[in-house]
Amino acid sequence: MSNNTVLPASSYRWLIVGLTVINQAVSVGILIYTFALFVVPWLGEFNVSRGQTMFAIFFLQITVGLISPYLGRLLDKHSMRLMVLIGALSVSTGLLLLSQVTAFWQVVVVYATFLPLGMVLCGSLASQTMVSKWFTSNRSMALGFSSTGTSLGGFVFPLLVAGLMAEYTWQDTYLILAVLALLLLIPLNFFMLKRTPDDPDDSAQTVKSIDQKVWTTREILSSKMFWIPIAALVPVNAAFGGVQFHLGAYLNDLGFESGGAAQLIAITSVSMIAGKFLFGGLGDRVDHRKLCWLMGVFLGAALLLYMGQPIWVSLMLAAVFQGLATGGIMPMMGIIYASRFGTLSFGRVLGLVNMFLMTGSFGSLFSGWVFDFTLSYDYAFVSFLLLLVPSAIAIRWLPQPPAD
Repeated sequence: MSNNTVLPASSYRWLIVGLTVINQAVSVGILIYTFALFVVPWLGEFNVSRGQTMFAIFFLQITVGLISPYLGRLLDKHSMRLMVLIGALSVSTGLLLLSQVTAFWQVVVVYATFLPLGMVLCGSLASQTMVSKWFTSNRSMALGFSSTGTSLGGFVFPLLVAGLMAEYTWQDTYLILAVLALLLLIPLNFFMLKRTPDDPDDSAQTVKSIDQKVWTTREILSSKMFWIPIAALVPVNAAFGGVQFHLGAYLNDLGFESGGAAQLIAITSVSMIAGKFLFGGLGDRVDHRKLCWLMGVFLGAALLLYMGQPIWVSLMLAAVFQGLATGGIMPMMGIIYASRFGTLSFGRVLGLVNMFLMTGSFGSLFSGWVFDFTLSYDYAFVSFLLLLVPSAIAIRWLPQPPAD
């Protein structure tokens, strides 16, 4: 008999959290945090502009948003193991195809098809759904710990990719990543995901009244509890993409070596881990509106430090503030929506949230176009800073979670 079947639910829940850390580290770490490192070789090999290179990540985010509501419903209804394994295969297949491309339009196609499916089913949406269904008490802490996986991947994989690209071509690097993703994700999820949160050992856990309600799509979309956090998070998402996906080219402009971008992404990722624990730890005790305002303050400080001709110390400090701010996005999404909509419809709710958050994906394209026209990112950074103002105002009207 495997260890999974003899562990009590109180212990097995935390193994699930650990599994989601690995899933997100691999999927998000590779697909999101290493993207900026491939931009520089693409610029030369495919003779494309910076704005054009951003179409790859833009279509990844758009497709993630479009398919999230449908896949979120499937995550609520079907075997989590099957869904996550499909995602793992999609990630590996997409990376393998990227190692074989010969034109940039092929890169865009892969980023718009295989990789979004893997991103949803093996990334944050599936992970947050799993954790929210397994936890009622300590949910904020569990979501915060689970979401550190994206930052762990953001620390490990950019440094790994920078090292690989120093020795191999970018195509060979994608091939190595494809094999690595396959070996890490398939066996772990196949053998670990054998139980459901309906396990009788979980009966001792207190069930909140909100967790017994099933929400229809119409009820979700007609609630201001759904829309206000989106209005607050879209500008943060836009600013993240407008900075993060350009770091490789941005640091190249400032005269830093290619490894500098990987180091800066690693600093951001470590700070994101701190941000996840900070916001995740406070989410059960502090007004969610105040936490969103704190997130905005951190991000605003980062954008100010990125402007002009910053020295390395200023860039590191900006990366720290950016990490603290954006590290709070995933745990705050889970905390805000799980506490207001419960867990039975969490996959559906978060899928719909992702669909509308995709509007923030314009940030990466916007920064690229601004640079192509002005040869500077400063105007883009100022625009993102201004967008944080209505974001801070909107969150003022967020309703408090319903009483138990």
